[in-house]
Amino acid sequence: MAGWAARALLLLAGAVFPLALAPLFWWPLGLLSIAVFVHFLLQTDNARSAFATAWWFSLGKFSVGISWIYVSMHDHGGTPAVLAVLMIGLFAAFLATFPGFWFALRQRFLGQSLAWLTIPVFWFLHEWFRSWFMTGFPWLFAGDAHLGSWLSGWAPVFGSYGLSFICVLTVTALYRFWQTRQPAFLAVLLLWPAGLLLQQQDWTHKTGELTVSAVQGNIPQDQKWLRESISPTINAYFQQTSEHWDSDLVLWPETAMTLLLDQFQPYMDDMAIEAQETGTTVITGIPYRYPRGHELAGQFHNSVIAFGNGEGIYHKQNLVPFGEYVPLQALIRGLIPFFDLDMSSFLHGPANQPLLKVGKHSESTEELYLIAPYICYEIAYPQLVSRMAQDADFLITVSNDAWFGDSLGPKQHMALAQMRALETGRWLLRSTNTGITALVDNKGRMMSRLPYEQRATLTGTAEMRQGKTPYMIWELWPLYILSLLIISAALWLRRSGRTREMAQADDIAPIVER
Repeated sequence: MAGWAARALLLLAGAVFPLALAPLFWWPLGLLSIAVFVHFLLQTDNARSAFATAWWFSLGKFSVGISWIYVSMHDHGGTPAVLAVLMIGLFAAFLATFPGFWFALRQRFLGQSLAWLTIPVFWFLHEWFRSWFMTGFPWLFAGDAHLGSWLSGWAPVFGSYGLSFICVLTVTALYRFWQTRQPAFLAVLLLWPAGLLLQQQDWTHKTGELTVSAVQGNIPQDQKWLRESISPTINAYFQQTSEHWDSDLVLWPETAMTLLLDQFQPYMDDMAIEAQETGTTVITGIPYRYPRGHELAGQFHNSVIAFGNGEGIYHKQNLVPFGEYVPLQALIRGLIPFFDLDMSSFLHGPANQPLLKVGKHSESTEELYLIAPYICYEIAYPQLVSRMAQDADFLITVSNDAWFGDSLGPKQHMALAQMRALETGRWLLRSTNTGITALVDNKGRMMSRLPYEQRATLTGTAEMRQGKTPYMIWELWPLYILSLLIISAALWLRRSGRTREMAQADDIAPIVER
């Protein structure tokens, strides 16, 4: 990669990339941004140059795309402004090493062999790697820009990873057409109207309905954990819920109750009696502490619990680094106030936990529905959501995005929840402390939502659905297999090309000697 001008263009192109995502969804800018990256990547001739190209582009993408972390670090975490900006920059620089590594790997072993196919493959591989490495950060995927475009029809088939692959393939195929003027490359564009047709397909079927309510307490983050706020918070949620006993399900946000579950139990038992009488299930986020005598006594989970006309408890599996647990905490706690936030020492919940159960009482029968719960950040993980949704009738997610104010973060978070509903063909209810609280249908469309930073309750009718989308059945195997075939073909072509070059050199050598 030549010169600072190229680096500046890559940085700018990366900075434009988040505009393609929520809340603007200017997805053509995403394609243009990727086109700039592809142009410079195709000029590279060694792994170091390919790493630098991907790193500068990704530095711009992450610096803008995760800028909302500043609010939690500075406004709520007490980190000085200059240090918060520096830490965000360092985090963005670290995340940028992931695509840098994968595209350097591509250049080292494949060069420019079948570049128009291998670039989409390695884009998919770097998003996949980032979704699980070091607990994962599945944010700012290229496919997430297409929640409302024609490509959204492919989401239940290949997931957001597949949308990313198609986006980058569209760019590389058009770039190759521009280079060669061969019309065959334009065939890739057929994937777009095919996505439009797939939007008409219902992969799951309706099995029932629930009247649902989501409570948005709007408790200020700087007051939420104060001792004097405990009683007002309980009273606020109890009052809002008492106005919706005609709902089958009432959902409260993540850690709606700032008491531990064992401390909240007497209040919950009283409320459960009334909920059972009205046939209502209440689900709330609440910290769970292991009791005395347990081998994990005194340790905590970030959890949700169902009571009343339903039952079950779920412990969060995917925790937010430095927010819900601190890696190497013995070394870094106390260095910066942000590392000492309240409730930042949770345990990871086990895999394969039972789903929550919600009952619906009618005159003739008692129906029971299975609910897949996701706490905050977990809704961003496509594979986790798909796995837990296999037998679920309905999805719920709870969060407390008050940490991030009215920034890009809550909007991006909401869009990820919509994408998960689309991928699994399930309706989804989201309850947050300050917003965005919303009801989403099985096509990923927001059916209703509450105004931001207002105390209110959303009520609607949600469909219960069963069945599996192709993505839930196949998971990522089609993309794995396609990637393996493309990489194998590129390796073969590169090797055969080298063999021809060596053979030509052998033919020329005797002539030169004579």
